[in-house]
Amino acid sequence: MNEGRKRALQLALGLAVSGAVIWWAFREIDWRASWQYIVGAHRGWVLLAVVLATLPFPLRVPRWRLLLRHEDGSALAWRPLWHAIAIGFAANNVLPFRAGEVLRVAAASRGARLPFATVLSSVAVERVMDALVAAGLLSTALVLAEIDPALTLSEGGRPIAAVANTVGLLGLAALAVAALMAWQRDHAIALLRRLLPASRLGDALVHFAERILLGIAALGRPSTGVAVLAWSLVVWLCNAASFQAMFHAFGFAIPFTGALILQGALMIGIALPQAPGYVGMFETAMAGTLAALYGIPLEAGFAYGLLYHVTTFIPITLLGAWSAVTTGVRRPAPTEVAP
Repeated sequence: MNEGRKRALQLALGLAVSGAVIWWAFREIDWRASWQYIVGAHRGWVLLAVVLATLPFPLRVPRWRLLLRHEDGSALAWRPLWHAIAIGFAANNVLPFRAGEVLRVAAASRGARLPFATVLSSVAVERVMDALVAAGLLSTALVLAEIDPALTLSEGGRPIAAVANTVGLLGLAALAVAALMAWQRDHAIALLRRLLPASRLGDALVHFAERILLGIAALGRPSTGVAVLAWSLVVWLCNAASFQAMFHAFGFAIPFTGALILQGALMIGIALPQAPGYVGMFETAMAGTLAALYGIPLEAGFAYGLLYHVTTFIPITLLGAWSAVTTGVRRPAPTEVAP
């Protein structure tokens, strides 16, 4: 199968998955009720949510400057990195296949005059840190979550609060194991090779573990690692604060742990194959989480997800379009060499 047909098939699969999820989740929803929730949302809190959801993008610049530097070790200027971030995340909002990731690397490579592979490796490390920090915050929130003990997975089933606590503890334990493996990376990889069967699946799992551990090890000096971790926490806590502000806009009495859980659930939801811009899956992940854990009516959860999705995607999409126009990212540089 050629690359074009493969891409078309992936897009069709994403659209089909999104469509099926939307239909199944909202087949009995009262759309008029959802609209009333949107109309009744507090405008001031909505505006604050939009501001807080946009701030993590510029906050990524100082973290990226720690990971990506000139060959002589000097720091990069903030402007080309900001333009690359804006272009990349804006493109992810409107293009399929997460094409924004490639555009982001290309824009930074061109703007900072660095090899494409060098920029790509820094983004890989950044993604590892994002995943670890978001997973850590989600696990911690699940342990500390104030979930109604009366809510159960099924009638007479186990309380959701107990399940959340167990999953959170397992997540924290997994992160502790990952930290230990990163500290003893060579021994950890050797142990995995002995434990996993010599098969395509086993080799794939070992390769995946190697990539994660190499990403952590690439932070180099402890001072750099601590700084990158600190900036990662700032980015994700700020992003979670935007969910909390939108809770207030809708009058949801949900603690901050709920914002962290919603953030983690959304990350998992949009990782699946879907339509460009995460249409459908974005709202489904939010509405489903709010309904399951906090008893929020489906119409209210859908209204929350839709309003958050639309309002918070507008600023970074416009900023990315402006960066693309001002930097001329569409025009290849005369000396640029294709990767």
